[in-house]
Amino acid sequence: MIRVAQIASVGNHSPWFADICGEMTRRGYDVFAIIDSGSGTLAARLTALGIRHYKVPMHFAETLDRARLPFYFFRLPIAALQVARILRREKAGIAQSHIFVANLVTRMARLFTRARNISSAAGPRHLEAPLTRFVERLTWQLDSAIVAGCEYTAALYHDAGAPSGRVACVYYGPPAERFDPSTVDATAFRRGLGIAPDVPLVGLVAHFYPPMRGPQAPPVTRGVDLKGHDHFLAAARIVAKRFPEARFVLVGNGSNALGEEYRQSLIQACRADGFDSRVFFPGHRDNIAEVLASFDVAVQCPLTETLGGTIEALLMERPTVATRVGGIPESVRHEETGLLVPPADPAALAAGIERLLANREEGRRFGTAGRKLMLERFTLARTGADLAALYERVAP
Repeated sequence: MIRVAQIASVGNHSPWFADICGEMTRRGYDVFAIIDSGSGTLAARLTALGIRHYKVPMHFAETLDRARLPFYFFRLPIAALQVARILRREKAGIAQSHIFVANLVTRMARLFTRARNISSAAGPRHLEAPLTRFVERLTWQLDSAIVAGCEYTAALYHDAGAPSGRVACVYYGPPAERFDPSTVDATAFRRGLGIAPDVPLVGLVAHFYPPMRGPQAPPVTRGVDLKGHDHFLAAARIVAKRFPEARFVLVGNGSNALGEEYRQSLIQACRADGFDSRVFFPGHRDNIAEVLASFDVAVQCPLTETLGGTIEALLMERPTVATRVGGIPESVRHEETGLLVPPADPAALAAGIERLLANREEGRRFGTAGRKLMLERFTLARTGADLAALYERVAP
């Protein structure tokens, strides 16, 4: 039996990570986890699945922006030594890391252990920013394999000169049974907000990330919201003129203290111009399937992304409008499973939303086609099968 360490620089929410741990355990691997030491619910999720886990600090100076880089320079080697000790103690054969910081920590730990390392890059952001791209190219030789979360990210690796044959595309899909529109109460989330069933509801599900500056941020996202919440609100104000009865909801909390501060600034801006009567900020919700089921139109409008929340929205057969960035066109196929619009263009985003609100039958066709495609290629079962094949290839 291959003992596999799943390592992620997250400690809160992140059901996708717990899902992967559970799926690979189900497939017969001896899985344990290493996660960030920050407070959050991920440890409880792992415990509920019977996954033993360790906590190691992997995030530092979260209230700073560019000024936090020196903290990482000095603290990450310490984290790497802690991870190396755990890998040696557990006699791990494979260490699969997720997210750039965890990848970097695990690569350094690899110098002190025999475990084969698989770095996983769910999103393209670290390859689009000059500093992290430089670090990535400097350290990826330590990987036995690199998992790209979409074909777009895989292409970025190839363009950057990643070793031939070392990059594999593996989509991170959720459990299909968790996102089944036939088993979900489509009115429950609306009732909690006081929204009637016949009121048009347009929603965005995404964490709020603070605008960043400096070489660790892709040029297109510097000083702006990478998930596009501000563009969503600008588009909502346009849509509200044509559909005054429509309501809008932004589901999610701040990714950290600065992210929550940014979220509060958007709430204050809506209050300042009176738009708060039409928009809701309900914070984090665990039952995302129930949330999505309530939407008449689901929106994903980031500036950089892998697939965002498009897989879940399409599994729930939601008419979807998304920006044409990163791997999103791989799930939202324009005029087939949804509508794609240019990024950072509220007018185009509003036009897409209005089209689906005005043409409900077209939206239903997109949703049906979207669920069919997701079930074929974007589920946790397919993720597990693809990872298992990779494990067998790189196993010592």
